[in-house]
Amino acid sequence: MGTIVKLLAVTYSMVLFGAFILLVKSKAVKPFYSALWMVISLFMLSFVIFENLWKSLASFLQIESATIFVIVGLISFLLIYVLHLSVKISEISNRTQELITHNAILERELRFLKEIMNPEEGDDEVSPGSITNRNKGGTVS
Repeated sequence: MGTIVKLLAVTYSMVLFGAFILLVKSKAVKPFYSALWMVISLFMLSFVIFENLWKSLASFLQIESATIFVIVGLISFLLIYVLHLSVKISEISNRTQELITHNAILERELRFLKEIMNPEEGDDEVSPGSITNRNKGGTVS
């Protein structure tokens, strides 16, 4: 690796590391994600510091170039991270659906209680299944 590339790699990894420390202090990012990206910045720094180790490891695994070894490693990391984000998105989607359902049930119960409190405005018999939604003109079931 050339001297200019090493300087760029060290500078970039230190800036990345510092940025995520600031993000943790300002609570803009959860500590788990900041720690993850700080590890990535240290990993990038290790290319400069332990360059011979990476070359030896690539040679031991019979990979022609340490560059290919690093690229495969980074792509593998990104795929695992995308899987993690997919799981989190699914959890958030499920939780959102639960909250929507719970909110609808509460609105239905609130309308039922309002009908009980003001029977002159509504039907003679009031049950949760026969509440008329006066705002939309439909029946909520």
